[in-house]
Amino acid sequence: MSFMATTANILTLLKYYTSKQKSPFVEYNEFADYLHRYAQHHMSENSDLVVYCGSSYLETLDEELHQLIGKKQIVITSVHNKDHILVLPYLVEHYAAIYRSVESTITVPYPIYSDLPKNCPTSILTQVTALDTIYQFFEKQELNDKVLYSLVFDKGVPSILFPSNIPVSVLVSTALGKLQHLLAKGESHDYFLKKLSISNPGKELSIKSFFAQFVAKPEAALDVIKDTGETFYYWSQLFFFIKQDYTKLKDLTPEDTNILQAVAIAEIATSYYKSKASERQVKNEAFEVLDRLLKNPPYYHSMSDILKMKDPSGVLLLGQYKEDELKAHLDFLTTESQPNELPDLLIFKVSEEEGYFICKDKVMPLIIRLTNDARVLIRESLVKQWYKVLLDFETLPEMKESAAFERCLERELSSCEPILYGLLGSNFLSVIAFDDHTPGRVALFRDGMLVPYSEMLMLSRAEIYSDAKIKLPFWYGLPVISWLMSILLKKPKAKKPVKKPPVKTATRTLTDEERSVEQEKVRKLDTADSFDPKKSRKRELRKAAGEVEKLIVPPESTLDRELESYISEWNDRIGKRNHDNLTEDVNNLIRDYMRKTLRSLRTEAFTYDRIKSLADSLVSSPSMMQIKNHPALKHYIELYMVKLIKNLPA
Repeated sequence: MSFMATTANILTLLKYYTSKQKSPFVEYNEFADYLHRYAQHHMSENSDLVVYCGSSYLETLDEELHQLIGKKQIVITSVHNKDHILVLPYLVEHYAAIYRSVESTITVPYPIYSDLPKNCPTSILTQVTALDTIYQFFEKQELNDKVLYSLVFDKGVPSILFPSNIPVSVLVSTALGKLQHLLAKGESHDYFLKKLSISNPGKELSIKSFFAQFVAKPEAALDVIKDTGETFYYWSQLFFFIKQDYTKLKDLTPEDTNILQAVAIAEIATSYYKSKASERQVKNEAFEVLDRLLKNPPYYHSMSDILKMKDPSGVLLLGQYKEDELKAHLDFLTTESQPNELPDLLIFKVSEEEGYFICKDKVMPLIIRLTNDARVLIRESLVKQWYKVLLDFETLPEMKESAAFERCLERELSSCEPILYGLLGSNFLSVIAFDDHTPGRVALFRDGMLVPYSEMLMLSRAEIYSDAKIKLPFWYGLPVISWLMSILLKKPKAKKPVKKPPVKTATRTLTDEERSVEQEKVRKLDTADSFDPKKSRKRELRKAAGEVEKLIVPPESTLDRELESYISEWNDRIGKRNHDNLTEDVNNLIRDYMRKTLRSLRTEAFTYDRIKSLADSLVSSPSMMQIKNHPALKHYIELYMVKLIKNLPA
């Protein structure tokens, strides 16, 4: 070994020395003398050896040996009144060779405690439970020559020695091989097959298939458990029958002990793979639930929303899978796709910090709904704003100029519908719009460019201006009188420019006004109830409903606007009368349901989870089954329930 010529590592020298001696024991004085001569001979090649050349080299050696004892790499023991160094790595390699022999000759028994060399202290072993250690090694195993394990089994099965440089897969495969060897024998084969068949009447074919596969290729049979866990019951029964027969024996031979050890190892392996298969099934089911939830209202979801998603039982999905697994799943959905197609899940941003996930097939329907909502709100807001401006004998650039009007619409849209504005600026919209064949589709692009906002929203500057003017007092239309009144009533301009705070958009102003009206209504109801202590429950319920409203209504919208928006999602009746009748029927069902529920509803139990549970129950009722879009209907029911509770009469 040429590399030995330059090493000063004591453990390496001990390994080399024991390999030459073919024994794990090294007599202390012999090794010290060997080290002294070795250092003197090779000092010129490695200056680190100089410490072993002087008269105090024994002190240095003792310090090194003491460190190795602390690391459990050696043990100093007395043999025939002489100190010997027991070198663990030699034993590890020795028993690794035995395991390689077991692989080639399956009848070779596993090494056990009694196979340790004479005078070998038990402190050299690391005693561990077989179950925990094998589970740990399945997750992660570091192969080295530093540990000799004593794997302790349950129920009196003798421990086995297991070196740390042998993969746990070798331990499992040899255990399966030993059981295969047992069951391949004529008598044992027929005997255990018969016991399995008797215990599973009506399943003889599946038992024979399992047994034949196990006898032919036990590791292939184990793969079935790894993938699905389906045959775990047969494995458990087979192990039970083997143990039952062998534990009845009074005097166990080494071969009998070997079979019991193999059964114990195989039991642990099958249990591990069964648990992993179950975990994988739970995880896959959780991801299926997640994929469905991603297609539910509001159809766009932030990472924060996804982390809070729950299954139908109200259990957080995060926990049924890990956060890194969730990110990997989302990464797969947002990157994997067929050639020349977009992935199923897309990402868009409404700001530098805030991004959302949305399913590809939900983009255009959401844009259509939000565009319709925005058209109504922006038109109403601008008419109201322009009326106030004209009332003060003022004008705005957007009243007269088309370019300014487009900038105004963009400003209002980004304020009242940031999600829509973010989607319109996304890099995937042009592809989706090109392939879109949705009924009532909105033409978003022309010549590769986004159409003007006025065309997209179907808003006319002239019509809005006309509607605002028509609300003015009649004399505003009389030129002379109007001119005189403007001189008298028009506010004088400030001489010095005053820095004003940013002006709110028209849509935000209108939304804030509507929200203030709602809050004032609730305040009056609470005030009316405050004089009667018996009505404190109503106040608490209204307060709880307000908290739920904050969770399900976007900050730039109101409860009534969200309700109106989602009606169009689930109510597909043609004709105003049919449409209104269906809406009223659904509202009546919700009111009747809540009237019964309120009798037993505790105020502290009125949470968003409770609302979702109530909506789930109602949307699954026979009365609602004919309505197609259940996710949108469910969200509408949640919103309407909140409205009912917020407006509980005094």
